[in-house]
Amino acid sequence: GGCHTLADAGTSGAVGPNLDDAAPDVAAVANQVTNGGGSMPAFADKLSEQEIQDVAAYVADSTG
Repeated sequence: GGCHTLADAGTSGAVGPNLDDAAPDVAAVANQVTNGGGSMPAFADKLSEQEIQDVAAYVADSTG
């Protein structure tokens, strides 16, 4: 919540991109969560593949 803005989650972070404006698709979110990039850390060693897919689907559905 401290990193991204996502209205559906009630977050207004300013470190990462505004996900409402970016409206990324499932594949883009899954890639970013898995591998990280920029200031975002990778979560491949912290989340299961199913958890990553669930996060990706939630973000894509919430912003699309």
